[in-house]
Amino acid sequence: MKRFHRAWAVCLGCMLMLLVSGGLCINVFSVTQSYILAQNGFTNTQTSMITTVRSIAYLLFLSIAPAFFRKTGYRWGLTLAVILAAVSFVVFALAKSLAAYYLAGAIAGMSYGFGSMIPATILMMRWFCSHRGMAIGFCAAGTGVSAVVFSPILSRIIEQYSLRTCFFFESGVSVLTAALVFLLVRESPEDCGLSPFGTKMEAAQKAQSVSDIRPTHLRWMLLYGSVVLLGAIAGPGFAHMMILFASSGFSGTQAAFAVSIFGLALMLGKFFYGAACDKLGSSRSNQLFGACLLAGLACCVLAGLGSVPVMLAAAVLYGLGVPLCTVGLSVWAADFTESDQLDKAVQRFQLCYAIGALVFSFMPGAFADLTGSYAPAYIVFFLFGAFSLFVVQLTYRQGRRAETATR
Repeated sequence: MKRFHRAWAVCLGCMLMLLVSGGLCINVFSVTQSYILAQNGFTNTQTSMITTVRSIAYLLFLSIAPAFFRKTGYRWGLTLAVILAAVSFVVFALAKSLAAYYLAGAIAGMSYGFGSMIPATILMMRWFCSHRGMAIGFCAAGTGVSAVVFSPILSRIIEQYSLRTCFFFESGVSVLTAALVFLLVRESPEDCGLSPFGTKMEAAQKAQSVSDIRPTHLRWMLLYGSVVLLGAIAGPGFAHMMILFASSGFSGTQAAFAVSIFGLALMLGKFFYGAACDKLGSSRSNQLFGACLLAGLACCVLAGLGSVPVMLAAAVLYGLGVPLCTVGLSVWAADFTESDQLDKAVQRFQLCYAIGALVFSFMPGAFADLTGSYAPAYIVFFLFGAFSLFVVQLTYRQGRRAETATR
């Protein structure tokens, strides 16, 4: 019987961190946002500005995350990121003015800026020689788990008690999670007198398979641009899915069910994409999940047909494909850079992703105003996805050609 390896405890700690900082603070916030609007007399624009302030804070603190972790270390840094989430929920609970809500949103953005995939990716690369993709995917799945588990719980708490009680509940969950993260996470296996999970031979084989993938400056610029477009697909594309279905003639119940299916597919897809990268290699996994993403976006374009099977296919395929836009960033950063540059590469990809989600957030609504339908926006998202997948795969092919030429 194999002994349980400490690496999986560290992996669980990173997943729990992302469950709070990326899940409760970001993905699940939409549950409480409508109640903030209804109970405070704010305008739609004022309420939406909470997420804008949060996004700006996220970009700011994500840009200094590597320096932050060099000062704190990953164990304390991840714990502090979750504690910041708890503080933001307390401020939300006590807020009586719009400025207080903006402050709470800024603190939530700070939490996600520090508690992002950057530290999770670094720790998984330290703790795993094999199964790195699976470990990264498991960490990233934390944001999806929070949406599936906590969305109905928070709605129930608000309906039975109050919005303030809901925020205090989220704060309590965050404090408990911070304690678990501190107990589970360790800086490196060497500090614990251990070796990374897996064998060095597996790591060497993996490194050899991607050792010649060193993009040129121009190719890096194309990759950054591609990640900006992927941020648009995974951000505004998903955020407008329910209104796409509702405006296409489906009932509110049907549209909500489709979005729930999307969330479940997304959660599973993050894990399966990481595992596929371990088994099939990154390039083949990109092809497989990229095909799912493009097929899902194509089904979104066809939502106007009013077909329930098409709607459900869109939700499943889109959900399975989006991990390419999230987990893929960490996998590509690891494949395209040396280990000592990994944190910078992940940081830049995450920044580009966030910029894309922010810059293109208006696009679906603008298309709907111009054409009367959200479908044209998904045509653009489809083109974004095809271009991004082409650029990424061309980079992998460049590496294979270089490797062949040196033999």
